[in-house]
Amino acid sequence: MTIRNSTTDRGGAVAGDRGWTRRRALAAGAWSVPVVAAAVALPQAAASAPIVVDLVGAVDDAQTYPFSAAGDTAPLVFQVSGSGPIPADGTAELVNAAAIASWDESVLLQGATASATIDPDGTLILPIVALAAGTFPVVVHVGPVSRTFVITLVPA
Repeated sequence: MTIRNSTTDRGGAVAGDRGWTRRRALAAGAWSVPVVAAAVALPQAAASAPIVVDLVGAVDDAQTYPFSAAGDTAPLVFQVSGSGPIPADGTAELVNAAAIASWDESVLLQGATASATIDPDGTLILPIVALAAGTFPVVVHVGPVSRTFVITLVPA
């Protein structure tokens, strides 16, 4: 009868053996559970409090504003809502609108991006100045949400 004397490490593997043992597999699985649980929980947490941005009076995300003369102001009024906390401010960009409209001097500008405080009732007002008749998109950003609306300026 031959007796084989071998040493094992703490993981239960024979010294010099680098393969998977049941104990190593269980240990690896135990360490991965918190990582997988965190990865699964993050999308649910992000989806639990969605923010909704609407342009007041818009139909199919489009709004028409009549103006009498170049230089008239048209307030873009957005309603921000959600089941969780709403950010304190929002920003917007006029896209390809250089000859049609510009931001009113009352808005805070950061380059070409306008920003304003969202009222406690969820109202975000960003006035524009009509320069000429035309159509252009406005991209509004509130927290992680971005939404595009189409604005048309027409002579009154």
